[in-house]
Amino acid sequence: MNISKKALSLIRYNLQGSLKKNGINIWRYVFKGVEKGTGVERLFFIELIVLNPYLSPSNIVLGFDSRVSVSSEQLQNVLAGTVSAQKMMSETLVVPSYICVKAGILGAGARQLCFYAPVKDVKSSSKSFNFEVGRCSFSEERLSGLISQNPSDIQEHPGFLSDTGLISWDLRYEIRLDSTVGFSGKSANWFPVGIKTVFAGNISIDGREYSVLPKNSFGYFDRIFGPSCPDNLFHLSSSHLTSVITGKLLEKSSFAVHGVYKDKVSIVAILEDKKIEFAADLSKRAYKSIYDCSTITDSVDGDKLHWTISASNKQYIIDIDVFCIASDLFVRTLELPNGKRKVIKFVSGKSSSGEIRMYKNNRSNLELIEHAHLADCLCEFGSLEVPEE
Repeated sequence: MNISKKALSLIRYNLQGSLKKNGINIWRYVFKGVEKGTGVERLFFIELIVLNPYLSPSNIVLGFDSRVSVSSEQLQNVLAGTVSAQKMMSETLVVPSYICVKAGILGAGARQLCFYAPVKDVKSSSKSFNFEVGRCSFSEERLSGLISQNPSDIQEHPGFLSDTGLISWDLRYEIRLDSTVGFSGKSANWFPVGIKTVFAGNISIDGREYSVLPKNSFGYFDRIFGPSCPDNLFHLSSSHLTSVITGKLLEKSSFAVHGVYKDKVSIVAILEDKKIEFAADLSKRAYKSIYDCSTITDSVDGDKLHWTISASNKQYIIDIDVFCIASDLFVRTLELPNGKRKVIKFVSGKSSSGEIRMYKNNRSNLELIEHAHLADCLCEFGSLEVPEE
């Protein structure tokens, strides 16, 4: 891959360091596939999640598994009336520890399949990003894998948070535009290392086969890691931009928005020869950002979620508007490293429409640099959810 050394170092990770018992690592890939025979286009995602791996190196510990245990002494206390049965049956909340691969499809009929393993089952390299677990492998140039879950698996392990079915993939990828600016903090980090990534290969789900073609895969790849994640999630990203001004596909363009960090979102936008980076770890005066996700009613499509972002510094202004049909959004759960069933509950989907505008601030007036339509945009919004005691 023709990327910077810093971006490559952000991709690579071996299972050592401070995050091995207290932290989360996520590698996320997003791309479009075309169904063979029908031409139907769908947006896919593949995620590798490493959560507190060395807390339980030999066994999977799921925070959502039921852990009610009753000793003979507790039972005698209940019969004697010194302890209530309700208190005795309360669950023990644990700190999770596992490796997880998630793969799925977004938009109408969205779903995901999940595979879990302990860190002892992982093969990895300290010299490059090479990671193998189960029937899934990740490297700096290739992704391959297979996940299968049947109804009895999910009935026995509802904590898998997985749908049933079978998904498999064999893909090569190349980062065309990278970014080492995102957010860097003590508790959380985010970098859109492959803000524009080209994928090629095949992916199938429940017998439906899709071709992933370099010219229209419109891929994206980011890395999230740290002791925790922000309490609120706001994300948009797309590399499928078409200029409203010229009508041409912007082949050297992409953008990503992620947060929320310090009440701000980080924004990286590359529009042909212009690159703007608003990182939330910069000083408060470096830039201003206003963002929102709200529900609106459309007479044709019903309810929609509307993501809006406006960010500016002394030189540039960026405005982004993205719409998703609410009924096509997929509710997902991201378990946090600190346990106690703390999760980020969020909706995830692909855009039904969207636009981005970039202006240059020439003191007395604004110069429109680019106005583009967005497609195949990954859209996410959610917040921390803590169960009642």
